[in-house]
Amino acid sequence: MTSDTTGSHADRHDEATTASVREPAPGTTTALRRFRAGAATAAEPLVGGVTNAIGAAMAGLRELPGMRVRRIRRLGRQPLPSLDERYPQARRARPVEVGMQTIPVDEIRGTAVGGGDQRGGDFLPLRPFRGRNWAGRWQRLRKAHEALANLPAIDVVKYGDGYWVIDGHNRVALALYTGQQDIDASVVELVPPGGHRTEPIGTLAGVVEAARPVRSRATTETTTAAAAKAGRKPTKDAHPGDAEPR
Repeated sequence: MTSDTTGSHADRHDEATTASVREPAPGTTTALRRFRAGAATAAEPLVGGVTNAIGAAMAGLRELPGMRVRRIRRLGRQPLPSLDERYPQARRARPVEVGMQTIPVDEIRGTAVGGGDQRGGDFLPLRPFRGRNWAGRWQRLRKAHEALANLPAIDVVKYGDGYWVIDGHNRVALALYTGQQDIDASVVELVPPGGHRTEPIGTLAGVVEAARPVRSRATTETTTAAAAKAGRKPTKDAHPGDAEPR
């Protein structure tokens, strides 16, 4: 009898203990819910950031070099957009010198000069307009790129939602075909009447940096001329970017 009573007391004690574990004290449930909600909210930016990073990496992996080349070639079958045709009102815009910048290649929309109907959407001349001289210049440009030479900055105007090329169409084409994401450019912004510029004015440091290849070539030419005048054989110093096509 004593054993049964003891067992009964033990069972009731276990049930009470289990109940105390399963049923939190008043107010605890609300606190737990707040904690869980706060933890979920705090985790959202981290999860979102990781998801975006993975998505960007996958997007880059999806387009292999061969796929990119085929995509750019398809663009080449379409006429290159022209600033005058797309935005006739740009002729009334006020040009503001911005200076040297590094701009995204995918924000270059087309050409700002005549002859856009002679180029494809890949910025290269259409086949009927590819002469022997152009082919030679294109090969020199490609070799300069492969040699990691400093290519001259392109000249663009900014209007609307992108940039339009004045000089450097072939360099833009090379950037597209090689998957280059950014390119150095001398930028002039076209500000509509009554509008305001959106680009900051470039710094003197950017202009000096952009002039470095020009100074380098000038130094080489001076050295070569001095050596020739002195009757010495000039030292060979190749500059693959000296005669780059525009």
